[in-house]
Order: sequence, then structure tokens, then C-alpha cells
Amino acid sequence: MKKGDTILFDTPLSILSYAAIGGKKESEGPLRSAFDVLITDTTCGEKCWEKSESDFAQRALETVLHKGKLRLNQIDAVFAGDLQCQCTASNYAMRSFDVPYLGLYGACSTMTEGLGLAGCMVGGGVMQMAAAM
Repeated sequence: MKKGDTILFDTPLSILSYAAIGGKKESEGPLRSAFDVLITDTTCGEKCWEKSESDFAQRALETVLHKGKLRLNQIDAVFAGDLQCQCTASNYAMRSFDVPYLGLYGACSTMTEGLGLAGCMVGGGVMQMAAAM
């Protein structure tokens, strides 16, 4: 149901698992203990930034699944995006996972857009479980 600019669900939704992946700078900062995984090699041994970002995204999804004791086949779709050439890193990351991927182009709003769309799909009964990345 929509009330003004707010979407209200008949049944409240839940976030079953989450992960925060940080890089070198995050590992040196005061919030380092808030991250699930810290990768101090910002290139992940890769030759280009797109592949490095892809590795970060893969680690994030793998960590979410592990922490939530979830299997990939339980996820109906992944909503993901990045700021590199219209989802380049996200596309590369999702090649490793056999699950539908919906690329988002919201720039800085991508995470919120992903959570909102995933919530609407689950809340509307179209999906049972979705991931936002």
C-alpha cells in the first residue's frame, strides 16, 4: 500500500543477513571492527579496478550467504549496481553466481534503490527472498 511517498507492507519485511566489506583505508580507520571482511590489497591482486570491485562484491554476497546460513538457490534475484561504467563490476561479480541479476543505475542511491526494489518484490509476493548489493 502506498501512503504519500511511503510504501507500507501488509506484512513487515526482515533483513535476514548483511555484510560490510572494507578496503585498506577502512582497515586503518576507527570503524575497522564494524566490517565483516577487510581486504587490505585494494586491487585483490587484479590488473584492473573493475575486476577488483567485482571481487569485493563477490566477497560481500558470499559473506551474506555464510552469515545468514543461506544457500544461493534460496535467493530469487540480486539487485546490484556500482559506479563503474554502468554496472561493470557488478556484472562481473554476478557471473560467478547462478541467480538472476537486476542491474541498478542509481549512482549514490543504488543501495537504497536495491533495498527498496527487493522489498517491493518480496512484499508484493513476486519473490520469496532477494538480495541487494
